[in-house]
Amino acid sequence: MYDYALDQGEPALRPYLPLPAGFADIGIGPRLETIVRQHPHKIAINDGADELSYSALGAAVEILSRRVASAVPAGKPVGICQPYSVWSIVAMLATMAAGRVSIPLNARDPGPRVKEIVSAAKLSAMLGMGDRPRDLAADVQWIDMGVSSASERNLLATPLPRPSVDEPAIILYTSGSTGRPKGIVNSQRSLLWRVQQYVDACHVDSEDVFLPLAGLATIAGCREILAAVLTGATLQLVELEAIGLRGVRARMQDQGATVTYLVPALLRTLMADAPADTFSSLRVVRVGGEKVLWTDIALLRKAVPPHCLIQIGYSSTETTGSQWFLPSEPPNTEPDVPVGRLLPGIAFSIVNEEGYVVRPGETGELVIKSPYVLLGHWENGTVVPVDADPDNPRERIFPTGDLVRLDSDGLLRIIGRKGRQIKINGRRIEPAELERALRAAPSVRDAVAIVTEASELVAFAIPNDSAGPDFVDDLRRLIGDTLPPPLRPLRLHRVGEIPYLAGGKIDLAKLGKMDLLARTPAAAADPSSSDSDPAVGRVVRKAWIKVLNTRAAVGRWDEAGGDSLKLLHCVMEIENLIGQELGLESFTVGMSADEMVKAVVAAQPASSGKAAPERNPPLLFLFPGSVGYGPSLAAFASAMGKTAKVVPIRYPALAFILGGQSDLASMADAAVQQVSRAQPSGHVRLLGHSLGGAVALEVAVRLLKAGRSVKFVGILDTSLEGERSRLWDTVTRTARRLRSNRISFHRVACRALAKIAVRMGYETRLAGAIDRYTEGQFNGACFRVKLELQEVLRAQAFFRWLEEPKAVLPIHGTLFRCARPGMSRAIGWDQVFRDLQVIAIVGTHIDLVAEPHVATNRPLIEKAVLQTYTTAETLQLEGQPA
Repeated sequence: MYDYALDQGEPALRPYLPLPAGFADIGIGPRLETIVRQHPHKIAINDGADELSYSALGAAVEILSRRVASAVPAGKPVGICQPYSVWSIVAMLATMAAGRVSIPLNARDPGPRVKEIVSAAKLSAMLGMGDRPRDLAADVQWIDMGVSSASERNLLATPLPRPSVDEPAIILYTSGSTGRPKGIVNSQRSLLWRVQQYVDACHVDSEDVFLPLAGLATIAGCREILAAVLTGATLQLVELEAIGLRGVRARMQDQGATVTYLVPALLRTLMADAPADTFSSLRVVRVGGEKVLWTDIALLRKAVPPHCLIQIGYSSTETTGSQWFLPSEPPNTEPDVPVGRLLPGIAFSIVNEEGYVVRPGETGELVIKSPYVLLGHWENGTVVPVDADPDNPRERIFPTGDLVRLDSDGLLRIIGRKGRQIKINGRRIEPAELERALRAAPSVRDAVAIVTEASELVAFAIPNDSAGPDFVDDLRRLIGDTLPPPLRPLRLHRVGEIPYLAGGKIDLAKLGKMDLLARTPAAAADPSSSDSDPAVGRVVRKAWIKVLNTRAAVGRWDEAGGDSLKLLHCVMEIENLIGQELGLESFTVGMSADEMVKAVVAAQPASSGKAAPERNPPLLFLFPGSVGYGPSLAAFASAMGKTAKVVPIRYPALAFILGGQSDLASMADAAVQQVSRAQPSGHVRLLGHSLGGAVALEVAVRLLKAGRSVKFVGILDTSLEGERSRLWDTVTRTARRLRSNRISFHRVACRALAKIAVRMGYETRLAGAIDRYTEGQFNGACFRVKLELQEVLRAQAFFRWLEEPKAVLPIHGTLFRCARPGMSRAIGWDQVFRDLQVIAIVGTHIDLVAEPHVATNRPLIEKAVLQTYTTAETLQLEGQPA
């Protein structure tokens, strides 16, 4: 067992607060509560659309954990079927805080695979947002995280039992050697131990900004997420598949990311030819998941600042392993980078096939013994435990299957694997799972998958009598519909037979030769006479050849050696060459160069060669009312996605309001900064609801003064005539909402208290009293009072603004007006715009973007926005896939 300082080799020791020695003895729930008390107003998580402070995160986890605990029996598994967002993190934290077993699912995996995991896991419930999925099994409860309940007060009053850190906490499904996904069970202790070692090695603290390039359904993603939120750091979430390499670069730079994790394949595409200063804020880059080459490190060092630390780590879903900080120069001439020194807290052996320890410097299988390795595997709704040490049952033994060698410096080198398992883009792959999918096809008599010396996944299939001429293409479609991208073979061959050795085993060497002979030769250039645009054809082939390092653009992208990450790199190269950003939806790993040309041409605004718009589709900035950006507006924004990319604007929170940012001008100033960050140039479009209409107007004034082009200002039923609700109207409206369960009596009482405090001028005293009373602990009623106080103060700012003189804007305005008996048609907006269009919409001021009214109103809003698009923007929008 090794024992050394985890920050050994760090060139500059950064001051930080070390985690306590017993950090892993206390659960994730209590640890998060401590961080919430320490950093209530600090940003905890941002996913580009939603943002939670630590106070809001703590509240969300507190409520959801109790909902889960009341609905799901202790120790039962709960699935998380939610795109990578702040709410998927809330779901994971809440599930574990409730003492239930969390099973994060990759929302981008094909439906059949997700369904297979749901069935195999014996889920008790599934967490998500919105309506229950139609294909979810009837015996699985659906818990909608977006629905608030009148019973929340009772739930929050119920104490939550503290789960043991040694009980099952999370199940992560990986590719299994049996051909089916395999569930690996870890405890909170093992997760917390990973966090503690990470924090102590990299000196992580609350000033850090994490932007990991790993998902929630991976152990690396879990480690990065927990390391951020359990230290008070800010966690930035991105989906590479959604925003592309250019989007990831922009988020890293804009948000000042200091810590990131990525796999080597992503490193090669993300860091290549990156503009200067893109990664200037990084201080730690952790690389792992697969073999790392010194050439990768050289590329990385060119992109990051000189002070940035590069940490190499070896671990798996089952266990921690090793780590080290790389020296500035390679210590030897071997092409691959050692994975570091074995971490403290684990005992290990390197054994031969007979189970005997090998001599120093020899290769053998790494076997780890530790209280932090996996608990076991999840089968039929229960844990099948791994072997425990007979002398110490708290420690478990895990043969890793990795063939390793320990060099004279104590550095571990990964030599290979005992079985057929490989890692593709950091994701563990078992060829047996691909074989099972192929053999299940009606047209296949038999199939086999191999791993080449270059770690490529290649498949061979024998057709039966029912197979047609499109046998291979049909199989590729089947695989694409059932298996995630890493499990899709680079090459798929139709063969007449599968060779076997005399002993009955498959002849892997002969299959390798068959693959080599069957590869499409790349000696001649693809003439592609069908190019719809010869200039684009030349650009596509140039990018194809550069990224894949081939002599010509021949055949399909995947068969030429390309994968999904290289495809993103190729798209970015094309963007650089044509000077235009492209949507990612039209590009697939199965496309040919000709199909890629057509995708690029379809995405271009015109064949005239004019500059393309900066965004595709154009941005629309959405200004919410005093309540803020809630579920109804989020659903509305999502539904607008085919017309515009909606960017929600956020106003100063309660602490800033009480600190002096209490007027509408402060909201507008904050909004201008957000607009400028998201869209530094081009036509700006603004849409405001209620209070947001006033803020949108002030933002338009500031942008026009700065010389920006404001193409659209839409007002969603904001009145400038200053009417306030009569008491009887307020009472009857509140009664209707109470009867329909849209609000609770608890909320009405909290709002009344907030209004009384503001009317008496005691808002600061009330907020201070709440903080003193709660002493940093979460209290549902107090949290609700502060939210209502924030809303009331924003509304007060709006009414003060109504009394101020308004500038007249030399632009067109659009008012979407609900029925307001006794008020003017323009409700005051004809006095602030050069000309005004008034569009009648259905519903009331409160529910105009909620069902059922949004079905009528959204098309009217979309039509008005579309009418402001330039010809280039319209053509580009129409070129996108529906």
